[in-house]
Amino acid sequence: KNYSSTILSGHSKPIQSLTAHRNEGRPYIYSGSHDGHINILSGGWRLPGHSNLVAKMVVNKDGQLVTCSMDDTVRFTDLRRKDASDLLKMDFQPKCIAVGPGGYALAVCIGQLVLMKDKKKCFTLENLGFEPESAALHPGGGTAAVGGADGMVHLFSIQGNTLKDDGKTMEAKGPVTDMAYSNDGAFLAVADEKKVITVFSVADGYAVKNDFYGHHAKVVCLAWSPDNEHFASGGMDMLVYLWAVSDPDRRVKIPDAHRLHHVSGLAWLDEHTLVTVSHDASVKQWTVKF
Repeated sequence: KNYSSTILSGHSKPIQSLTAHRNEGRPYIYSGSHDGHINILSGGWRLPGHSNLVAKMVVNKDGQLVTCSMDDTVRFTDLRRKDASDLLKMDFQPKCIAVGPGGYALAVCIGQLVLMKDKKKCFTLENLGFEPESAALHPGGGTAAVGGADGMVHLFSIQGNTLKDDGKTMEAKGPVTDMAYSNDGAFLAVADEKKVITVFSVADGYAVKNDFYGHHAKVVCLAWSPDNEHFASGGMDMLVYLWAVSDPDRRVKIPDAHRLHHVSGLAWLDEHTLVTVSHDASVKQWTVKF
């Protein structure tokens, strides 16, 4: 068996989102629940939260926790000071948040994309011609990839304070549910409702590197390992898979990762430690080997 698990903690409500972040070498785990609370696992204290479900969370290069919620807001919380928090009101409900270098963040809202720089809104794009569901900003800067309910990935350029449609699209196998660039920016992984993960090779003009099959239901979350050679996926089928980007057949399957509930979030603490959360309200840590 290539994995073992420990239950770390729980919320009183289903957990929807998760991220992890190293501060002075020590890993911290942040989780967000249906009631809007944001917990720090290792600290046992709560950060400023939201008044409704925390849909997505991510930590940017400046050490800010960026969260978006069904309360129509995006929050930036300074993790060093913990009380310093900026709340931005969106015109429509945000479903996903992505961060990149240069102080940029992108909120995927119902029917629109909102580009932010240095915790302020700088550009809104509407009438997209598709319903945006998920996004990822390239770690090298300059590019935003947006996944749609149309089953396509649309590329945009970030130019100063604007977002410009590059007119380039790649095809997923179904409506996009989650996406992530590898930490080195070499690959873009895209999960979809048709149970497939497609990995695109950025340097090859986003040609398909590999397709990954194995989930029995919609894939809902993705996370790249710090080694950039492996990634994890979680689905509505309660399965977690660990994949090798170069070989779809070399996979580790974790069945019943969270019993009776789907996996709602994934984060890596290091190359051999994965954290998962679920609507069962528990946080689990997995030690994995390939």
